[in-house]
Amino acid sequence: MYEELKEILVDELQVRAEDVAPTAGREEVGLDSLAAVELAALLSGRYGVQIHDYEVLEADTVADVAELLAERRAPASDHAPGTPAAPAPGVS
Repeated sequence: MYEELKEILVDELQVRAEDVAPTAGREEVGLDSLAAVELAALLSGRYGVQIHDYEVLEADTVADVAELLAERRAPASDHAPGTPAAPAPGVS
């Protein structure tokens, strides 16, 4: 997921490839609030997941953004297709 995120940062947001590292903070790659909005929209559109700009801004590193994206792309639950999910706690 990191490599895909790096490609988006470089190709779409014109971040220098040498500035993008898993441990790089958002300031190091130039992710200000406007860029965070753009990145969240790009990720949401490309991968069909809901990611908000505030989540991008709260991420400490590029790896954290990649992990967030990976989590959102993972299946919503581990149950087999067609099997009802367990009810939420307190719901009967």
